[in-house]
Amino acid sequence: MEPWVRATRRGGVILVGVISVVVSLALVSMVINHGAVSRLPTLQLLGLVMLLVLPVVTLGLLRLDQVTAREQGPR
Repeated sequence: MEPWVRATRRGGVILVGVISVVVSLALVSMVINHGAVSRLPTLQLLGLVMLLVLPVVTLGLLRLDQVTAREQGPR
């Protein structure tokens, strides 16, 4: 794979991850400051947690994919 394609893909994944974390932190801040935590169902609270956790997991899996591809060599 060409280096610029790899860099663009990695940059896009990192950008989406950062945006997701920022948006989820803003949502958590709004929920906590307005006292809505006690009124939200568990599923919606889990959704907020997943917005924080999934980008980190995605970046970890991207790194694992890169290491695996590097070990296997060119196809």
